[in-house]
Amino acid sequence: MVRFSPPLFICYTATMKTNHLFSLIAALLLSLNMGVLHTPDAAAQATEAPADAAEGPDPAVMEMKRILESTPSQGVLFPEFETLAPEDLAATPDGTALLAWAREASNETRIPETTYTLYRLFKATGDRDAFQSLYFEKRNLLAREALAVLLGGDMTRLDRLNDLIWSVCEETWWVLPAHEKTEWFIDLSAAQTGAWLSQITAVLGDRLPEEIRERVRHEVTRRILDPFLEHGETYWWNLGYNNWTGVCSGAVGQAFLLMESDLDRQAKALALIVRQLERFINQGFNADGACLEGIGYWSYGLSEYIVFTEMMRARTGGQIDLLAVDKMKLIARYPLAVYLGHGTYASFADSHEHNSLSPYLAGRLAERTGITELNLLASDSPQSQFHFALRNLLWKGETPSNDLPVTDIFLPESGIIKMTTPAAGRTLVVAAKAGHNAEPHNNNDVGSFIVAVDGVVYLCDPGAGLYNKDYFGKKRYESIFANSYGHSVPRIHGQLQPTGSRFHGTLEKTGEKSALIRFEKAYELPELQEAARSITLQDGGLTLEDRFQFTGEGLEVEEALMTWQQVEVDGPVARISTDSGVLEIRTDSGTFIAENLEEICRVNKKSGVLTRITVTKPAAASSTARFEMNFHPKS
Repeated sequence: MVRFSPPLFICYTATMKTNHLFSLIAALLLSLNMGVLHTPDAAAQATEAPADAAEGPDPAVMEMKRILESTPSQGVLFPEFETLAPEDLAATPDGTALLAWAREASNETRIPETTYTLYRLFKATGDRDAFQSLYFEKRNLLAREALAVLLGGDMTRLDRLNDLIWSVCEETWWVLPAHEKTEWFIDLSAAQTGAWLSQITAVLGDRLPEEIRERVRHEVTRRILDPFLEHGETYWWNLGYNNWTGVCSGAVGQAFLLMESDLDRQAKALALIVRQLERFINQGFNADGACLEGIGYWSYGLSEYIVFTEMMRARTGGQIDLLAVDKMKLIARYPLAVYLGHGTYASFADSHEHNSLSPYLAGRLAERTGITELNLLASDSPQSQFHFALRNLLWKGETPSNDLPVTDIFLPESGIIKMTTPAAGRTLVVAAKAGHNAEPHNNNDVGSFIVAVDGVVYLCDPGAGLYNKDYFGKKRYESIFANSYGHSVPRIHGQLQPTGSRFHGTLEKTGEKSALIRFEKAYELPELQEAARSITLQDGGLTLEDRFQFTGEGLEVEEALMTWQQVEVDGPVARISTDSGVLEIRTDSGTFIAENLEEICRVNKKSGVLTRITVTKPAAASSTARFEMNFHPKS
């Protein structure tokens, strides 16, 4: 629980009771749509009824106002600047590199024009990239120019910075076309734009012309502050189920701390934002700390959250400290749970194999939770947004050059296990999942698993498909990146796993290096009585065995294994090759077939090509499929 003074905790609890019916209705809407609403784009289509208004003053707002009145507002943006000036930061090795990166932006580069036609392209064709690439390019240029002025004191770039700020303020919409809902809706990018402009304006102060600062204040007020005060409890992300709450509430909260001068308005907004972020921590992460959206959304959801929470802690003199909850230690451990070594992560849900943590996020979480291993996962690449880049300099922890050791982890509530074994002087790791088919950023993948050796993935989860209108709409599960055809799970009687929370599996750790997944309930097949997948590791490899039990004469089972690597099949043997070694897979019966999915990958703008390796077991009342997998290094 947040470390409030006792009266504020009681007030927040009472307010939550007021909103109980609203939350139940909205949660029901989320659960009935078979997982699609748990993804950020489609979730914006949900319709919530406004919460019942409490009679009389909101006690939580009154307590928030008391706290704000009792504490000074100095140092709320970057308290570290009280002892460390920007020029001192610029003189550090990291600061020098960041300033050089900022100065790479040429004054002659045309400011990207986000036109009406490009904005409406999403509605016409479902394409997101044409508009979004220019939208974010402009904000990248904005960050670079602001950093050049702040860290380098280069006032020759001020005109360019003013033009970029003005251009962002002139945009008709800050909301991305894929998220458009109502004229007062606040999406991820609108909230972040408001936060970024607020922070640039605050830290540069009177180095910016007065009319520029007033324009920013005007636009942030009309696009972010006013709509949130009126509609904050009716946004679907108010409920805290995924990364949207962390990003939107956190970014909106920053804007209120920096741009709102009316204490009553500020207290009202901040009281709601704190409630929203409490819900995010309680409901956006499982009790074991796992983020079912994947490592990328773990980072994204916490990005603006941690900036706001530390600003709020500074603003309230430590009276409101959202990071002072026991669950944060479990949340901070999640990247370790899905780490496969050498910058590679388990790509469950709409995630990607290659990720890294921002130094500010890893450093501050490591400091506040004691999970210092996070610093080993931090990236050295420049952060392309202004306040993230500065906090990378201010909050970065020690980052030893050695890689984080990959260790065994079991998260039974989330249905995730990771096990390791030695393989020819290297580390072979298996990550597997059970779960259900209505998870946030859901893929129909109960029973899926990944095999990697020293960070090189041999059997994969293909990760996210192309983000477009179809992928977050009714056609989502036509994509092999979301349906079970594209995952290492069986197709039974020609049927894929259906979508919905009732299609699920269970995960049990059966030994030091073995696990069992029961997944018959992941299929809508009354004849299927049992489907059990056992995974057992031994030095140099693993054994995977699937057991099936049917009523009657049984059903045909097509086993599938997915890889991005080169494949050679030879009867009952499949060899998956990389520059560093070969994973040899032998089946106990049948012949392997390799299906190249090049065209599907091209349409989804993938740089690699997926191969689906299959072997079919004929119909029988009971059957077993056994695979021996061994790693052989290349000399």
